Amino acid sequence: AKEKHIPVISKVPGGYKVTVGSVAHPMADDHYIEWIELLADGRLYRQYLKPGMAPEAVFCIDAASVSAREHCNKHGLWKA
Repeated sequence: AKEKHIPVISKVPGGYKVTVGSVAHPMADDHYIEWIELLADGRLYRQYLKPGMAPEAVFCIDAASVSAREHCNKHGLWKA
């Protein structure tokens, strides 16, 4: 299940994009990503998701050091 749960961080113009999984994670009513967090230079940013949404979030911030984690309603917390 790692390929569907490990957050992938990409630098994009104006910030960072976090996509859940190298293979898209399901976003069904019974199995979905509840939220994605970005820890950037000691500050925490969180975006909540709902079933049917894309398993990704864009954070419009500037930071030198970033990490991400996400929470799957069935498989718990995952970090990158």
